[in-house]
Amino acid sequence: MALNLKTLNPAMFVRRCVVCGYDGSLLNGPYVERCPRCGCDLRVRPPRSYAEMEGFLGPPVALEPRNNPVLSQERLIQRWLAFLFMVLLGLVVLAYLTAQAIP
Repeated sequence: MALNLKTLNPAMFVRRCVVCGYDGSLLNGPYVERCPRCGCDLRVRPPRSYAEMEGFLGPPVALEPRNNPVLSQERLIQRWLAFLFMVLLGLVVLAYLTAQAIP
């Protein structure tokens, strides 16, 4: 389906922020790191046009760079914190149920 477009509607090719929909000229710069309207990190979620999102212009762009060590370290920390939170929550529930079972 790539490059098989039969429309000349320019709105399909306007890049927009995928969070807030901002489509101003400030998104056209190659070194823009944040959306001017909502502050979305454009390195993680780059602005895309409707045609790019639907796959009309080729394979979809990877949303997260795989070789960025800062993002992977942040994700690792988030996963460990979530894991520790769930373990502590389980221990609290287990302690509560044990206290209710023992008179």
